[in-house]
Amino acid sequence: MSGETKEEKKPRPATPWTMLWDDAKRWNKNHNFATITTAAFVAINIVLWIILACFGHRLPLRYLNTTIADFNIGKLLVSLVLTRGVLQMLGGALLIIFVLTVAESRMGVMRTIVVSLVSALGGLVVGIGLCYGIGLAYQDVGFITRQQFTLSPVVLVIGALMAASAYSDTLMRRRIRLLGYIAILVVLLYGGNPGDYCVLAAALIGQIIGRVCAGAPKRRSFLAKGGTEASKGMHPWQFSSVLESRRIFGAISAIMALGPLTAITSPNHAGPLSTLGLLMSPDYVDNVSLADCLANNTKQGCFLQFDLLRVSMPGGVLRSLLPTAVMLVLAWGVYRGRRFAAIGTVAVDILQVFVAVVYYLFIPMTFSDGGFSSLARHGAMFACITTALPSLLLAVALIMSMNHFNIAIGWQRLAHGLSAMAIAFLACAGLFLIYGMAHPDSFKPTVTMESLLGELPSRFLPIGFLHFSGLSFEPKTLIASVVFQGVGLVFWLIVLVVMLRWMKDAIQENEAVRERTGRLVELDGESMSFMATWEGNQYWLSPSKRSAVAYRVVNGIALTCTGPFGDPAEWESDLKEFSSFCAKQSLIPVFYSVHRGQRDFLLKSGWHSIEVGGEMVVDPRSWKTTGKKWQDIRTAINKAKREGITDVYSSFADAPFDVREQIEDISDEWTSGKALPEMKFTLGGVEELRDPRVKLLYAIDADGRVLGVTSWMPTWRDGRLVGWTLDFMRHRTDSPNGIMEFLIARMAQRLHDEGEADPQNAVEFMSLSAAPLAGMNPERDNTDENGNTSEGMVILQHGLQLVANLMEPAYGFRSLFNFKRKFQPAEEPVYVCYRDSAKLAQIGLAVVRAYVPTVTVKQAVGMVKPLGNGRK
Repeated sequence: MSGETKEEKKPRPATPWTMLWDDAKRWNKNHNFATITTAAFVAINIVLWIILACFGHRLPLRYLNTTIADFNIGKLLVSLVLTRGVLQMLGGALLIIFVLTVAESRMGVMRTIVVSLVSALGGLVVGIGLCYGIGLAYQDVGFITRQQFTLSPVVLVIGALMAASAYSDTLMRRRIRLLGYIAILVVLLYGGNPGDYCVLAAALIGQIIGRVCAGAPKRRSFLAKGGTEASKGMHPWQFSSVLESRRIFGAISAIMALGPLTAITSPNHAGPLSTLGLLMSPDYVDNVSLADCLANNTKQGCFLQFDLLRVSMPGGVLRSLLPTAVMLVLAWGVYRGRRFAAIGTVAVDILQVFVAVVYYLFIPMTFSDGGFSSLARHGAMFACITTALPSLLLAVALIMSMNHFNIAIGWQRLAHGLSAMAIAFLACAGLFLIYGMAHPDSFKPTVTMESLLGELPSRFLPIGFLHFSGLSFEPKTLIASVVFQGVGLVFWLIVLVVMLRWMKDAIQENEAVRERTGRLVELDGESMSFMATWEGNQYWLSPSKRSAVAYRVVNGIALTCTGPFGDPAEWESDLKEFSSFCAKQSLIPVFYSVHRGQRDFLLKSGWHSIEVGGEMVVDPRSWKTTGKKWQDIRTAINKAKREGITDVYSSFADAPFDVREQIEDISDEWTSGKALPEMKFTLGGVEELRDPRVKLLYAIDADGRVLGVTSWMPTWRDGRLVGWTLDFMRHRTDSPNGIMEFLIARMAQRLHDEGEADPQNAVEFMSLSAAPLAGMNPERDNTDENGNTSEGMVILQHGLQLVANLMEPAYGFRSLFNFKRKFQPAEEPVYVCYRDSAKLAQIGLAVVRAYVPTVTVKQAVGMVKPLGNGRK
C-alpha cells in the first residue's frame, strides 16, 4: 500500500497547455502593471458602452469628434481612453500591453506613468499648434481647422515607448525609433488627422525625456574600448549588420508602400499624400468651388476639389493601388537582400521626387501668372517638400547602404523585363493617342494632339501626385472611358507581373544553386568549405555536377572562397577548368584560403602562391587542459562555474526567441563598436547562423542573459561529419572576462566526450579558423627551391601586411590570432594562389574589397592614426 501511495504522489508530466499556462503566469508576474492597465482599459470601455447603450447611443461613438475651430478639451481627454468601437478598442489594448510591457521592464512603473502623462499632455498642446502651423503653410487654415478628429490611446502611451527606447540595447533602440517614426509619419502624411500631429509630438517629447533620464547610449562609449576616431560622424545604419539593415530598409519600404491604404481608412484627408483616401470620403465635387479654384478666385479647399475630381474614376484609383503592390514586392526584395529590389526602390523614390516637383511646381507655373509667389500662396511649395522629402531620404539612405544588397538578378533577365515594360508603355501610350485622334469627339471638350500629349503622363501616374494638374478633358463614351482609364492600369499590371517574375526567378535560381552546392559540401570538403554556401557567392559547377567552386567577382578578379568542394577526385581538374572558365569570362582567377595540397598542385602548374594566414586546428580526441600552458583556460572554466554561467548547444532556429533576439543584439552592438563596416567574405554574421546545419554554443547566466556566442560550421568527408570550424564569435561589452575561452573549451570538451562515447564517429578536428591576414610567415613556403623570393611576391606580401596593420585597430586580427594560440593548436598555413604576377596590386585590392566593400579613405586615415600614436 505504501508503494501505491508513493506512486500516486508522482507529479504528472507537463503538457504543452500547462507549460504555456505556467509561462503566462510567470510573464504576468513580471508585468503586472501592463496587464492590469490593459484590463482596466478594456473594462472601462465595455462598461461605458453599456451605460451609453442604455441611453440610446450606438457604436461607433461619433460625437467624441471635435475640431480646432470648435475646440473641446473634454472630448479630447475622454477620447484618450474611450474608443469609438470594438476594433479600435482591441487595437488599443494590444498597443497598450505591448508598450507598457517594454516600458515597465526598462523604466519601472512610476517612471512609465509619469512619462506617459507628461508626453501625452505635451503632445496635445504641441500637436495642435503644429497642425495649425501646417494649415498656415498651406495657406488653407480654414480647411485644416474644420477637420473633425479625436485622440486615441496611442497618444497616451507612445511617449513611454520612445522613452523606453533610451533604456534599450542598440538593436531594439534602433528598431523602435526608426519603425515607430516612419509609421507615425506615414499615417500623418496620408491621413492628416490633427490627432496624428499629437502622436508625433508625444513621441518626440517622450524620446527627449528618455534621453535626459537615461543619458547617452552605451554604444557611444566604445572609443574607450578599442574604437577609433574614424567612426566619429558615421550614421547609425552604416554600423548596422547586413541582416539588420535589410530588415530596417524592408520594413520602411513596406510602411511607405502601405501609405495609400492608410489614406483609404482615414476619416480625414488633409495630409499631403492623402489623395487616394478621398475615394472613401463623404465629400463630393463642388463644381462652383472647383471653378473658383481654377479661376484663382479662392484658396479654400482647392486641394480637396482637384482630388475629388480625379478619384471619381475607378481606373485612377486602381492605377494608384498597383504601384502600392509594386512597392510591396520591392520591399520584400529589399528584405531578402536583392540588389535589383534596392535599386528599384531608389528609382521609384527618385521618380516620386521628380514627379512631385513637376506637378506641384512646374506645371502650375505654366498656367499661373503669379510664378512662385502664387504657388506659395496656395501651399504648393510646402506640399512639394512634404511629398518629396520622405522618398528622397529613403533613396539616399539606400544608396549609402547598397553594399548590403548583393544578390543580383542577372543582366539578361533584367534586360528582358525592362524591355517588356518599355513595350507595354509604348503600346499603351500609342493606343491612347491613336484612339484620341481617331475619335476626338468621344471626349469633352474635343481633344487635339496637343491636349492628348499634355494629358498622357497623367494616365500613368498615381493620382496622389496630380493635385495641381486639373483634367484637360473627360471621356463621354464607354469605350473612351475604358481607354482613358485603362491604359495606365494595363501598364502597371505588366510592371507588377515583371517584378514578381524577377523576384521569383532570382529566389528560385539562387536557392536552387545554393541547395545544390549545399549538398556538394556535405559530400566532401575542407575545413572552410561550408563558407561556400553563404549569400554573395557565385558558383561554378563541374561538368559532372559533382563538385563546385564558390567565388566572388571583385574588380575583374574571380576571388574564390577556399578551393573546390564535392567529389575530391575532381578537385585537381576543377582547378584547371575553373581557370579556363574565368579566361572565357575575361576574369582573373585567384584561389584564396586554399590549403597545402591544392596549393602544391597549382605550383606544379606554373602558379604562384603566398601565405595569407594560419589556421588553428585542435584534435578533440586528445583534448585536455592539464599543465601550466592551460592555466588561462582552466581559470575561465572555473570562473564561469562559480558565477552560474552555463553553455547551451543548439542551432539558431531551435534556440528560444529571446535568445535569438539577444544574439542579434550582441552582434549589432559589436558592429556598432567598430570604426569600419562589418566584414564579410570569409567572416560570417547573424544571417549565416540561420542554416540548420550550423551549430551554436552560447553562454547564458542564471537570469537568462546571453553573454557570448560562438557558431560552428560542419565539415564532411565521404558524407561523414569529421570536423567543426569556428566562425561567429561575439560577446557583450560587459561580459565577464574569459567568456570566449569558456565557450571554445566547452565545445572541445563536448566533442571529446562524444568521441569517447562513439569512437567510430568521433570528430577528427575542431578548427578555430584563420584570422584574416594574421599569422603570415614570410619565411614559410614562400620561397622557391633555391630559397629565393620573387620581387612581386615580396610586394604583395608587404601590401597585405600593411593592410593587416591598418585594419588591426578596428578588427584586432593579430589579437584574435594570439587568442587562439591559448588552445595549443596545430597551425596549418592557408594561401592565396595566382597566375599573373603583374596583377598583384589588383589582387591585393580585391582581397580588401571582398572583406570590406565600403571602406572609405576617411575611415582608412582614421585607422592609421592609432598606429602613429603608438609609435610616439
